[in-house]
Amino acid sequence: MLEFFSIRLKKIGKMMKVVISALLFVLLVGIGVGEESLSIGVDEDGNKYLTDRFVIMMKPGTAPLITNRVISGRVYTGNDQVDMLCAENDIIKVEPYYPARVRGEKLRALVSRLYTLTIGSEIDAIDVYGYFSVSNEVESSGLWRVPEPFYTPNDPDIDQQWHLAHIHALEAWDTIRGDTTKHSIIGIIDTGINWDHLDLAPNIWVNELEDLNHNGTIDPEDLNGIDDDNNGFVDDVIGWDFTDNDNYPTEDLTHGSGVAGCASEATDNGILGAGMGFSARLMCLKAINSQGQLIGGYLPMIYAADNGAQIINCSWGIPVYNQIEQDIINAVWEEDVLIIAAAGANQNQQEIFPAAYEHVMAVAATDQNDHLASFSSYGTWIDICAPGVDILMTWDDGFEILSGTSFSSPIVAGLAGLLRAWYPYYTNDETQQLIEDSADSIDHLNPGYEGLLGAGRINALACITTNIDDQRLKPIQFTLSQNYPNPFNSSTVIKYNITINADVKLEIYDLLGRKVETLISENQHAGMHTVIWDAREIPTGIYFYEIQVGNCSQFKKCLILR
Repeated sequence: MLEFFSIRLKKIGKMMKVVISALLFVLLVGIGVGEESLSIGVDEDGNKYLTDRFVIMMKPGTAPLITNRVISGRVYTGNDQVDMLCAENDIIKVEPYYPARVRGEKLRALVSRLYTLTIGSEIDAIDVYGYFSVSNEVESSGLWRVPEPFYTPNDPDIDQQWHLAHIHALEAWDTIRGDTTKHSIIGIIDTGINWDHLDLAPNIWVNELEDLNHNGTIDPEDLNGIDDDNNGFVDDVIGWDFTDNDNYPTEDLTHGSGVAGCASEATDNGILGAGMGFSARLMCLKAINSQGQLIGGYLPMIYAADNGAQIINCSWGIPVYNQIEQDIINAVWEEDVLIIAAAGANQNQQEIFPAAYEHVMAVAATDQNDHLASFSSYGTWIDICAPGVDILMTWDDGFEILSGTSFSSPIVAGLAGLLRAWYPYYTNDETQQLIEDSADSIDHLNPGYEGLLGAGRINALACITTNIDDQRLKPIQFTLSQNYPNPFNSSTVIKYNITINADVKLEIYDLLGRKVETLISENQHAGMHTVIWDAREIPTGIYFYEIQVGNCSQFKKCLILR
């Protein structure tokens, strides 16, 4: 059973809700899992799943399956083995797992092999999904898991954000505030976010290409019913609701706003609270429905990675391993995204996923005395600890005091967001390593739990003052030359010079801002670099090539003429 790893404690008050009227949110059918037709089963361990569908992943090199096609009453995919298995197991539909455009090359390579299979009404997914994994062209198959929330009430008396002082966030903000850098983006996969909460609204991520009037917020003028950024999601100005398949990712069940506030509640704005990320942007990704069931699967991870998030927070989990989920996480990690997840409230060493997956930072909860929280999971699979007891946060339209690893995790995500804004050259791996290396050891304060609390409790000040490679602190200087020949017929040469070792991206865009091709995406040494763009398959027209070095960029125009 999945848990929302939180404990409700005390209502602080209400704030007047800021209502944006006349918003018309456009429904996009076929992405995610809607609530209306859910058919839920329970396995022998008490974990829930959808009985009418499951997921398969084809092996690399296998031809893509034909989707959404039925011939003479039978599913046709173009793969003889899969077609036979579909016929034998009453499969009535095969469709892409993530039925939208994926722009990231590494992520696209994984997503292109994932398919959702829907079963006829007389058969249960748990009885058939395993048959598909025996095919020599199917790499793995898995149930579509449906976790649910877990709450334990309590009622202490506390009225301040002790955790920020305890992890030295205020001193860290003296050096890095986040409002003086390029904002990092944290994907909050949860019940949605009350994006118009007065202390969250300033930090809500806005999809620039869908923000038609370029005012940095969502309003009726942005909602034109067109997929302006060509990512497969219509009018996804602030994110997406993967439970109702629309662009209105607000809460039905209160939880996500608290998580979002712990990560990056608007800071230094004269309103009650503050969030570790200071001004990191919050991408609203609703995956949990009004019944507390995570029916959105891992689709939001793909969306987040493909739409610019550098950090993803998951304040939920389930004690079941799934190879397909691990493969999705691996692909997201390859896109340089750091996934941070709550360890759970099982009070034991049982592994909880996604926290226990490889390439995920698992977070346990501690109290004001750096003791392991009484409810928190622990174990050798834990990476780090953060405060999770009596945390004052945004909740519904106001504020609340709550406890749980649900809130420890986004505090770490906020610190990661602060770091990735200030040190844009740091990879996901380096960011995680810096957070762990700078943590305060608390093993001596927790006898009997030595080695089960990861690197210790986060220390924001130590994290941002830890010595790092001096090269990474030098200002970036680079030059981008005009391509030659220009205009050109089939290929052209692009040259650029960088003064330090840095992460470099060189990409081609068309006149509508759509990415055509990525020529370079890697860490490169200082010096002059030459790239040949082979454009023989690209139509005649005007294009732009853009270089990104760290968080700086420059572009030039070129012309294909035939």
